[in-house]
Amino acid sequence: MAVDHLAEKLWQLLEQGRLPSSRFAERDRTRLRSLFETGVLQEERSGAGKKVVVHDREAVERFFDQCFPSGVDGCPEKLLPRSRAIAELRDSKKTRETIPPIALLRGFDGCELFVDGETVPVVAWTSTAGVAAIRIDDRQWRYGGTLAIVENLEFFWNMEKLKTGAQLALYAQGRLSGRILNWLASPGMLQASILHCGDYDPVGLDEYLRIKTVCPGRTKFYLPNNLEILMSRYGKGELLQSSVAVLDRLRKTEDQEIRPIVKLLDQYGVGLEQELLLTVCFDIE
Repeated sequence: MAVDHLAEKLWQLLEQGRLPSSRFAERDRTRLRSLFETGVLQEERSGAGKKVVVHDREAVERFFDQCFPSGVDGCPEKLLPRSRAIAELRDSKKTRETIPPIALLRGFDGCELFVDGETVPVVAWTSTAGVAAIRIDDRQWRYGGTLAIVENLEFFWNMEKLKTGAQLALYAQGRLSGRILNWLASPGMLQASILHCGDYDPVGLDEYLRIKTVCPGRTKFYLPNNLEILMSRYGKGELLQSSVAVLDRLRKTEDQEIRPIVKLLDQYGVGLEQELLLTVCFDIE
């Protein structure tokens, strides 16, 4: 299989000297613009149609070698995706597949996580090292308790102190990737209840709705009893100013968990970063 659709066409051009113009889509012509502009390739009429003709074979060969250093067929499939992309296309970001993501977890309060029928000692790992890491691949991870999805790192490190009822915490590092969302929606995770713990700002609320769409009927938003007091006292206006469009969209939501929080955002003109909730652990009001 050719490493790239254009690699195959260029290879055929070098072999045959010409190809029908219809073979080259607009994106191909964009990538070949320098060759057309310098006359290395020229479009010529041929019968009722047109053909792309090679006028400087050596220049096309140099262009091909520059773009596709491993040749038209590329490297063996056994190479890892990003390594192969560098070898074939000189750019790791041009890979057509990626390695499985890593999920950072903390387990406590008798958390039971399983994979392919085996128990994962996530509580022991958390106790010993502070965190557990698992690779999200095609194995069947299974969890049936409450999973807290935590936006920020300090909150993640202290999750168990807040007594939210969650036994397992997942560090989201901001917004969750699509592949982690797919894992949460996988068969082995369907019995898990999800508690979203994010900032009380437009981005945090929007991320909750995103997760709830993928995991409907089992996703809740973490709300402290004194949110309004905390927001009025410790809120930050910049959290709204940087997400005006998101907030405008949230004002139209029908989600009954989110609507009251959006009203608070509008009422006080601020958002609240979730780390402030950790103050309850130290008796600060």
